[in-house]
Amino acid sequence: MTEKREGGNARTNVCVVGGGPAGLLLGLLLAKRGTEVVVLEGHPNFDREFRGEVLQPSTARLLDQIGLLEYILDQPHLMLTEGKLRVHGRVAAGFTFKKISPEYPYAIWMPQPIFLEALAKKAATFPGFACWMGAHVNALIEADGKVVGVKGLRQGKEPFEIRADVVVGADGRHSTIRRLGGFAIEYEHHDLDIVWFVVDPPPDWAKTIYFSVGTIPSMLLLPKYPNQIQVGILMHKDEWKEWRAEGVPAVADRLRRLDPLFVPFADRLHDFTPFFPLSAVITLVRDWARDGLLLIGDAAHTMSPAGAIGVNVAIATATVAAQVIYPRLGHGTIPREALAEVQRLREDDVRTLHRLQLGAQRVLLARPSANPLVRWLRPRLLRLALRSPLLPRLQRRLFFGAPLPPIDPAFSFREGAQARLASSSAHRA
Repeated sequence: MTEKREGGNARTNVCVVGGGPAGLLLGLLLAKRGTEVVVLEGHPNFDREFRGEVLQPSTARLLDQIGLLEYILDQPHLMLTEGKLRVHGRVAAGFTFKKISPEYPYAIWMPQPIFLEALAKKAATFPGFACWMGAHVNALIEADGKVVGVKGLRQGKEPFEIRADVVVGADGRHSTIRRLGGFAIEYEHHDLDIVWFVVDPPPDWAKTIYFSVGTIPSMLLLPKYPNQIQVGILMHKDEWKEWRAEGVPAVADRLRRLDPLFVPFADRLHDFTPFFPLSAVITLVRDWARDGLLLIGDAAHTMSPAGAIGVNVAIATATVAAQVIYPRLGHGTIPREALAEVQRLREDDVRTLHRLQLGAQRVLLARPSANPLVRWLRPRLLRLALRSPLLPRLQRRLFFGAPLPPIDPAFSFREGAQARLASSSAHRA
């Protein structure tokens, strides 16, 4: 059994660095199979603000496959069944998840702290699982070129050392493990920043997803549990610095002109505290694995906010990683060649989604033209594009994703799944 002391040394099968959605789901799936897992989370709690709160139909399908969908839907959430596109402030088109993914005709809006607490609570029911909060990794332990563990501090003062068959870096877009492991970036695109803030909805506001284009800048308007609107203003890189340099009154005036929805918020604005700027970087790591070390989630493939798919892509990679790692435990350090199977199974999907996101960003970041003909044509061409028969296919690819490899029923939390597996195996024998 994994050592669960507050500090000191420990030996475990799997050490996961990062207690976000990918890290906790990986830990949960492995613990379900009897694996000893330690998850190290740098924050003292699971509070997250403006972090991947939309679970798209692809994740609903995945959660259903592993028998966790009903459990997650028992947590506080909003169910989103449609999205709308606003052009120059008016609704010009829309989509329903029923048409995009009739199998799972909704997205789930769930505050990330609630989602993470639910995963951690479920994982804590297994004796091999431990989650150390406030645990910061500052070094890898290596032997003969292989990663065999990590060192760090808990609560900033208690040193710890954990040795494991494999260390998994699931510590986000600014991954410490990626830096310590010397992983190279294949490509990185940083054209877009997004500035998040929250406003109160008007009485007639529909709780759905709005993509707002035609305004400068473009915006995302998302329902935020339980009854607010989360606004994301999409800006060119470093443009927010220019806004801030103009001062609070100038920013408030910009917001009033951008959309009447923001007038009450702007009238109460006294400083920049309500704003949360996020660098929307698209990144792909060249190789996700070394001997004894694997990157997943944003540590391996950072997504932009376009399409609100980042957390969903990370969760899919975590599920694949669980299936790759589990059968290779118990034989010492897992070699790079085995861990690289995760990248082989997931990389094509990630690259495709990156291309779709970059295409969407070019539309969202289009600057106003000085040519009156271009200004007249642009919204009309956009409306034509929205009627294209290709659009539903692109939407399905973005929100419903590519099917994952078959998931071993032994990972399922659904009652009777393993019994059915055993019965099937006996029948085949």
